[in-house]
Amino acid sequence: MTRSTPRRRNLLSGSALALLAVLFVAGVVLSDRTLRGARLDLTEDGLFTLSEGSRRIARSLDRPLTLRFYFSGRIAREIPQIAAYAQRVRDLLEEFAELSDGRIELQVIDPEPFTEAEDRAVAFGLQGVPVDQSGEQVYFGLAGTNPTDDSRIIAFFDETRERHLEYDIARTILGLAEPERPEVGLITGLPIAGSPLSQSGRGPNDAWSVYNQMTDFAEVRQVSRSAAEMPEGTDALVLVHPKGLTPGTLYAIDQFVLQGGRLLAFIDPHSEGEAQNPERDRFGRPQTAEGFASNLDPLLKAWGVEVPALEVAGDLGRARRVQVPDPSMSRNLAVDYPLWPAVLGTEIDRNDLVTAELEILNFASPGHIRTVAETGVEVRPLVVTTANGGTVPVSMLQTQVDPVAVLNAFEPADAPLVLAARLTGEAATAFPDGPPEPPEEGEGEEAKVPEDRRKAHEAAKAAHIAKSAAPMNVMVVADVDMLADPMWARVSEFFGQRVAMPYAHNATLFINAIENLTGGEDLISLRSRGGFQRPFTAMREIQREAEIRFRAKERELRDKLDETERRLRTLEGGGGKDGGIVLTAEQRESIETFRTALVAIRRELRAVQYELRREVEALTGWLKAINIAFVPLLVAACAAGVAMARRARRRGGSGNA
Repeated sequence: MTRSTPRRRNLLSGSALALLAVLFVAGVVLSDRTLRGARLDLTEDGLFTLSEGSRRIARSLDRPLTLRFYFSGRIAREIPQIAAYAQRVRDLLEEFAELSDGRIELQVIDPEPFTEAEDRAVAFGLQGVPVDQSGEQVYFGLAGTNPTDDSRIIAFFDETRERHLEYDIARTILGLAEPERPEVGLITGLPIAGSPLSQSGRGPNDAWSVYNQMTDFAEVRQVSRSAAEMPEGTDALVLVHPKGLTPGTLYAIDQFVLQGGRLLAFIDPHSEGEAQNPERDRFGRPQTAEGFASNLDPLLKAWGVEVPALEVAGDLGRARRVQVPDPSMSRNLAVDYPLWPAVLGTEIDRNDLVTAELEILNFASPGHIRTVAETGVEVRPLVVTTANGGTVPVSMLQTQVDPVAVLNAFEPADAPLVLAARLTGEAATAFPDGPPEPPEEGEGEEAKVPEDRRKAHEAAKAAHIAKSAAPMNVMVVADVDMLADPMWARVSEFFGQRVAMPYAHNATLFINAIENLTGGEDLISLRSRGGFQRPFTAMREIQREAEIRFRAKERELRDKLDETERRLRTLEGGGGKDGGIVLTAEQRESIETFRTALVAIRRELRAVQYELRREVEALTGWLKAINIAFVPLLVAACAAGVAMARRARRRGGSGNA
């Protein structure tokens, strides 16, 4: 009897394990069938849950759409990580289809080589990728069509854009549902549309990524900086560094806004990008430093605001670190550069749809927007500096920039500075006397206004609007460099295509604003999803306070060092009439004293810089220790406490028994 008991127990244990295995497999199969649409998203930003914007897009479709998901089975067999990503893509597509109430038909297609399915994928324009030397290509893309044979594609699902997957799919669906694209007029003094060769289609696309994103959903018309009127049918007007505008063009913009036209303006007291690659005049000469600014003074003043032309704004509380050479120490210094602020979500308006989801915006030597008069226009700040915001004269940037000198000259303002704002309400014209007189042609007594211009001027005068015919809606951003690719993205080549991987929300602000001004708002909540930088704000604040303490001592020592070196050079440069150096014993003693002082000051300066670095490294070490050691120890202690509590409960139970 006693011998059979262990055998029976082993048999029961084996049967139980087999039964558990069968139940586990059955549970997996059953859950895959019945719980396919169920989700539990524990990510901080809900990255795996369709946003309300996506739900609205799917539910508001008024026409049937067909989505063809092309995925080569060979990828699933040979590249498991892409197969896992493909499952996520398919899950999202199925969720869109389920929410559409049957208006989205989803087809999953394996385009095997040399089949009609592969030919169709190629005809749609999907990107084939070779997997070996045989030339066989695989596909991983999406092609959508609507009843009028409009098509939209995602040529290849790039895994590095996973955080933007929902936006890419929603944009494709919305493009099929609303094929009428908004019309956007663009006036710019920068080559954001690319080189002339690129714009003609004969060269590679070297346009800025923000321009490419804008053309993805809008018809963009470039407008001359001397245009006398805005193109008919323009839904929104975008100005990027609008320098050199003629009075007639300023008047056309004024009337466009007063008629209810929407305006987005990026202006700048100093464009760093243009300063590095200046425009040239008709003789090929680079412009002067004064030409690196843009403004809309006549219009802004009529709306009650201004962007001071002689000041560049910054933020010591959000300054980015730069490396600068230290001549006295023969090495580089890490300095907080306040004119390159990385503005965080706490300084961004959470109540405006355009900026509600933005987390970080990088600026470069921006201006600031200041209210100067009460005109009835409401000025709503969208992006501001912290209380550590301030300004420096723009003249400091018109020669070789010295970040240390900028830091020393930085003057904190009385209140946070406004870097971007929305202007709404009723406005008066900036041209109360009507349109400006057209320029004359010819010289001397023969100068006169051409007949066609005179008639156009008379017609404009008759149609002149003195006050808003509809509430104005204008957005002003006091920086143009923030739109350049290096300020917000890392651009790389992906099978011949330029792919921008953002690390800041600069482009999101730009596209959100255009879609908001043209009426398309469902995509705004999607574009901003996904975490970007997660800075150690507390650590940065402690580090900044330490730097402020040490920087004052460092500045004092540097001034003393400069003065000592100057006096030493004066003494060593003294000489007789024939140019030979004649030094008295007293002078030699003074020189030796200054040299000794020079060495002591440099030693003290090194000690100050070392102390700063030691304090920062000590803080970093404590943070690493907390993350690496303390948190696991805390978890282990909690687990030990739970185990001890269970053991004590068990003992108490057995004692009672």
